[in-house]
Amino acid sequence: MLALSEAAFRQLDAVSLRTAGSASEALDVVSREHVDCVVSDSLVLPNGVSLVEAVRQERDDIPIFLFTAKEWPEVADVASTAGVTEYVQKAGPGDLSTVLQRVRNLTDEDASAGVDIGLEGDDSSAVTRALSDHADATSEATFSLNEDWELIGQWVGDEELGIVIVEAIESHAGLPAIENPLYEFIDADALEELLRPVIEDEERPGIEIRFPYDDFQLAVTSAGDIYARPMPAETLY
Repeated sequence: MLALSEAAFRQLDAVSLRTAGSASEALDVVSREHVDCVVSDSLVLPNGVSLVEAVRQERDDIPIFLFTAKEWPEVADVASTAGVTEYVQKAGPGDLSTVLQRVRNLTDEDASAGVDIGLEGDDSSAVTRALSDHADATSEATFSLNEDWELIGQWVGDEELGIVIVEAIESHAGLPAIENPLYEFIDADALEELLRPVIEDEERPGIEIRFPYDDFQLAVTSAGDIYARPMPAETLY
């Protein structure tokens, strides 16, 4: 979730972002900083309490977006107890744009009501353009991905693509490190050269590269999205 949040909300220049690498760290951020809304996966604190419930106990007025791969019946009780504002399932290429759109709608409503929502400037048109551009590029670059794929991260060009891929799959798999190096499966430098925009801040929509990595099949698109799924028994690239 950390990689997803950083990559997704980095596109919204008008929104200040705070990220956390664990449920405990996230609750600490909410406790000591001014936070206007929370986007969280189904994280659980060491004491067994879900993060969204703990956030609601800390702040009874904060909007909470539950963004998880779990089906609604699996999270319904927790979501209801926590008074979750929105539930969005990680189900495919469009789910990221859905979360961005819901948060953007919330911030627009709060801004029009005169509420301080932590914006760096009143630039809803820029937010709208960022959402629209990403949604268009994502839909074009991931046209053949189905519900088997899960978005695990995004490359925005400020780090080496190979490093971002490895960190994303390690986080997704819950592993401290992947034993096999990425270069045994693909030339990361060549992949980055292919996917990097020709002109700075422009995209190459429509490019999608799939390749095996360890026990997974990965897909990296020209929109910067990194998807993964368990290696299928038979793979057609």
